[in-house]
Amino acid sequence: MADSRIIIRKAVQLIFCTAFLLLCGVARSQDKGVDYDRQKEVTGRFIVPIETYNGFAGTYGELRGNHFHCGLDMRTSGVVGRKIYAADDGYVSRITISPWGYGNMIEVTHPSGYRTIYGHLLGFAPKYKKLVAEKQYAEESWGQYLDFPSDSLPVKRGDLIAYSGNTGSSGGPHLHFEVLDENGVPVNLQITRIFNLKDNESPVLRDIRIVGCTPFYGTLYTFPVKTEGDTVRVPKSFYLAVDSYDVMAGTPGKLAVYKYETFLDGESFFSFTEGNIPYSDGRYIASLLDHPLRRATGRYFVKTQIDPNNTLIDRITAENGGIVTLGDTLVHKIKVEATDVYGNRAVKEFSILRCDSLFSGSVPFAPEGEFAAWDKESKFFFDGLSVTVPEGALYRNAFISARKVNDSYAPQKNVPAMSALWSVGDENIPLHKSFTMTIKCNIPSMYLSKAVAARVGRGGSLSSIGGTVNALTGEMTATAGSFGTFCVTADVTSPEISFKFKEGAVIKAPSIKIEIKDRLSGIREFRCEIDGHWVVAPLDGKTATVEIPLADARIAKGRKHRLKVTVEDNVGNKASEYRNFTW
Repeated sequence: MADSRIIIRKAVQLIFCTAFLLLCGVARSQDKGVDYDRQKEVTGRFIVPIETYNGFAGTYGELRGNHFHCGLDMRTSGVVGRKIYAADDGYVSRITISPWGYGNMIEVTHPSGYRTIYGHLLGFAPKYKKLVAEKQYAEESWGQYLDFPSDSLPVKRGDLIAYSGNTGSSGGPHLHFEVLDENGVPVNLQITRIFNLKDNESPVLRDIRIVGCTPFYGTLYTFPVKTEGDTVRVPKSFYLAVDSYDVMAGTPGKLAVYKYETFLDGESFFSFTEGNIPYSDGRYIASLLDHPLRRATGRYFVKTQIDPNNTLIDRITAENGGIVTLGDTLVHKIKVEATDVYGNRAVKEFSILRCDSLFSGSVPFAPEGEFAAWDKESKFFFDGLSVTVPEGALYRNAFISARKVNDSYAPQKNVPAMSALWSVGDENIPLHKSFTMTIKCNIPSMYLSKAVAARVGRGGSLSSIGGTVNALTGEMTATAGSFGTFCVTADVTSPEISFKFKEGAVIKAPSIKIEIKDRLSGIREFRCEIDGHWVVAPLDGKTATVEIPLADARIAKGRKHRLKVTVEDNVGNKASEYRNFTW
């Protein structure tokens, strides 16, 4: 069966070879430093790695907040268990199991040096499942990160390797299929028209915003501009922010735009072309996106303004740093284009007119806070707080301020106040690296081992960022990946365990489920035992649900059993619960 499937797909690839060469020209002409002939040669051998799929839930290059999506998400009609095949000859080089990220993942390394990744799997083919289970039971650990040598687990193109699922950070059942080249760079498979993918639909330009800007004491001050009327009134200097997504016939998802380009009076002043994006550059997406607009709307706007700390510059062309500066009060034309990887293009045009009087009060007289250069470490000291922003944490220069919101703050009824409530920095400023803060605190001795620094959200919600207490100086030091509001408190509550079946239940289902939660410091580890021995218990991080497959639990059917679940959080609080059942 596998051989006939391969022959049919090879024939399809040959038939459309000429079409590929014509279609690929649009994408290829925009990219630099990528050997697309080599990429086509290697990926042209790949078969479709799933028995059947119905379009895409995601494509390469989608904007995902702190990274670009680096693969094809192949939809499975809301079901799990579709057969997954090795896309080409090679060997299984890695298997990982995690409640986050790829979830259950298998990686195949091919003779070309390319690697294929198959993520969010329900499970593995029998021989790999057995191998993994042996490792799990030997270590009494469900989570695994297993690497294999080239001679241990060979596969042929079309071999069954796994089953599709919804594990890890998956938003619904699908196969995440990703390809890395010999340098470990994720490959945009649509550029080389893998699987003869076609698309005749243009992207959608959902929203275009204008952001006014001006140099401001060594930084760039920005302010919103209303886009009203047939001719939009703009300040002297501004940049654009573009919200766009691609669509494809038969696929309901909002997919990736391949190229963004903007024009002033017919002349391009900004373009961004995705190409193949190394993992190391992915985090710089925060510099490509307009962070204040993302926080305000929940959508991703690509901005034309270029920050100095942005390694994506190798795929950007921009005049005047992507900022338009008008030297007159004449009417000008703006054009915005969004192009997908197949060359389909969406276009919007509008007129602008400089009108300084409308924006005369948009810029403050003086900055608030302390100046921080993006390319230098900055340290600031306040009464009861010190802040260190490392070199390269900022994407451009900024002013950093901190203020006491409350001199003494007790966010939990059963825990006394231990510090002031601090507002640190501007949440509209994205960070590439975490900053460090040291908060003066007064922690009673009974809480020292349970103390954490916590982010305080809307409505007083708490999320721990960990931290280290110095009892001698009375200080808590912690790192945070974004600015916000913080305090010191303690996690004194044990984790929660909730069984999804009744005491003494007769279980006819293939598995049993348990929900485990921790309200503050987070779960460090958990353990499930049946009749006194450890059992494999997969955790779904999205739902905080542990599901024990009883057929893999090495217990007898038709008998009564006793389940014990133990959970420990990150400050050492523990909880254990028992439940009897018959299977």
